[in-house]
Amino acid sequence: MACARRSVSAPCVKAGFLPLVLSRLRGGLQRGTQAVKTFSTACLVLLAVLSAHETAYAGELSPRTPAPVFQAKGWLNSPPLSLAQLRGMVVLVDFWEYTCINCIRTFPYLRRWNELYAPAGLIIIGIHTPEFAFAKNPANVASAVKRFGFSFPVVLDNDEAIWNAFHNAAWPADFLIDKDGRIAYMHLGEGDYGETELAIRQLLKEARPGLDFSAPRYAIPADANADMKASVCRRATPETYLGFARSANLANPGGEDETQEVHYIAPAAVPIDDFALDGDWKAGDEFVRHVRSSAQPKDAVELHYQAKAVYLVAGSDDGSPKPLFVTQDGKPLPRDTWGVDVHADTNGRSLITLGGKRMYYVVNNPEFGEHLMALSTASPGLSLYSFTFGNNCENKFAHK
Repeated sequence: MACARRSVSAPCVKAGFLPLVLSRLRGGLQRGTQAVKTFSTACLVLLAVLSAHETAYAGELSPRTPAPVFQAKGWLNSPPLSLAQLRGMVVLVDFWEYTCINCIRTFPYLRRWNELYAPAGLIIIGIHTPEFAFAKNPANVASAVKRFGFSFPVVLDNDEAIWNAFHNAAWPADFLIDKDGRIAYMHLGEGDYGETELAIRQLLKEARPGLDFSAPRYAIPADANADMKASVCRRATPETYLGFARSANLANPGGEDETQEVHYIAPAAVPIDDFALDGDWKAGDEFVRHVRSSAQPKDAVELHYQAKAVYLVAGSDDGSPKPLFVTQDGKPLPRDTWGVDVHADTNGRSLITLGGKRMYYVVNNPEFGEHLMALSTASPGLSLYSFTFGNNCENKFAHK
């Protein structure tokens, strides 16, 4: 699974997924019931928009069509539920992934909606469909659910059965289901939070006409409908995968060796939006791994990026703490650029202590800009998966 190049507001789309799902949906148009045909047509239009514009999508589905029946074995925060059990309620099905920055930036709104509207008949069901192999581990997902403060039910969709049932194509994605079990509204990507909240209210009032949302606590937050693609928003470096299966912007001549650990030599100049390996690394399909001890942290991943913020999916292979040193433009990170996971050692070197595999907050520059970052290590058993970025129009969200 890979993310298309996109703006801060666009969703993370699986590489190669659009042709596959388009084929499946066209089959649904040929063979399905009228309800299936209507839903498939809506998805075809939606996916065409995503493919052409690499942007977010929001809109009502008319006519409304029955939501797919789904079952799952792994549930967190709840016993197993079915949509049939939830008739009469409004259900928000939210597809997410715990390392996905596009998803993480939506979490303040999910928590808000759960707090405000659950008493009025809304139930959020988080569908965790993993992007990386380690994200299939239930313990990792449970830890993330606790860290992000989710109290609503979460389903482990490791086999992508629910993802496929909804013809989904991206993280994050929301499907609003009305009291009669029909999909009434879809949203792919970030943004449009105010519009989605109003859709929630509309469906709740259909279920309970006496509901009143005029109290001050229901006021839509000022940034809920911010235009994250406005002209003032700068284009950040696209999501950057480090494993050989999805790396598209490696600056090393000859690419990555897919069979063994090798000694890489980074080019003298790494082009903008590219990364380079320097020193001893072993490339896997999803990651680059440091496999041996060295006296000094001389083996590095260099990244020439343009952004305000930098996030890293990484971790220690055995879960034990391992240092990953960070420099920017040849120097330790200035204190005012530290992400929340950065600290300094007694020698003043800036570093992240990697433990469990998750997304780490590396850099939060005061302003959007172009920089050369290097991550170096001397520790074995440390794997780096991907970089993601934030531009100058990121919404506020808890870094945890």
